[in-house]
Amino acid sequence: MKLFAFILLSVLPVIGCDKPFTPMGPYEERLVVFGILTNTSDTQYVRVFKTYNPPGVNPLENVIDQAIRGAEVSVTQGSSSMRYQEIAVSRIDTSRYSGNIVAYAAYPFRIQPGRIYDLSVTSQQLGRIGSTVTVPERGRVHVMNSYVLKGLGADDEDLVVLAYIRYATRGLMIRFYLDYEVPVGNTWIRQRTEMPTQFRVLDDTVKLFGFPKLERRVSTASHPAKEELEKSDFSKIAYFERLNDLQARYSRNLRVIGALFVLTQVEQSLYTYYNLANGFQDSYSIRTDLPDWSNIKGGYGVFGAMVEDSAYVNLD
Repeated sequence: MKLFAFILLSVLPVIGCDKPFTPMGPYEERLVVFGILTNTSDTQYVRVFKTYNPPGVNPLENVIDQAIRGAEVSVTQGSSSMRYQEIAVSRIDTSRYSGNIVAYAAYPFRIQPGRIYDLSVTSQQLGRIGSTVTVPERGRVHVMNSYVLKGLGADDEDLVVLAYIRYATRGLMIRFYLDYEVPVGNTWIRQRTEMPTQFRVLDDTVKLFGFPKLERRVSTASHPAKEELEKSDFSKIAYFERLNDLQARYSRNLRVIGALFVLTQVEQSLYTYYNLANGFQDSYSIRTDLPDWSNIKGGYGVFGAMVEDSAYVNLD
């Protein structure tokens, strides 16, 4: 009996070598859709493609854009429906694809926070697909200790910014922008730059600044009508290091005008897709595969939503 088992184990690898190994699975042509609803614009966009079967194992070998033309694209909220029109946009990066970018746009189309929107895409060749998204509610931004921006408070007191969010929000980010004026000839020109959250010096010569990124909410989504509190800290040292760099660039001929704080909220689908597309965001994971995920029924891609709110602090 032991001899039979040994022979069987020896034969199995030989039988398995009859077919050459290939990392490519079965191919099926389907629609691929990317669309993000946002309250930051009165124009909404959707891009529609089809899947393709690359000649080798490297998808970048495909140099033909697989955009679908002539599709019927619409987004419905309640009893109202908005139809998207096909447009062509000049492509900035032509290193892989040379033609214009084909997209679908709806204007004027202002989305309403807290509402549910349904996407429908129909192609004569590949049929109909769809998806649904719930837009996050409007949030609120509050700067607890704005006096830090003027150099007041303790030396180690960081700037604290609060965000109030609601049920549908899955991920969020708070960004801080500084408005200032610099002279150009006889005219003062207003400019804006993003400010960091963290700062450290590498080898006593190189400054490293850290900036906000999309994070998973910490608070519990307990009830649709209840506000929950999130908090972001901006290093006081990082702020003044960046401010000193700006003043040095303009020979200290710089007027600080104000600070803009922008809260970005995204719902579950967009947050999930963002995390998968950006891989594991820690210092210890090494991963080369990318799990398949989609909220498009009958196809691939993502239909998501984001909402932005802001608060402004005058500093002049």
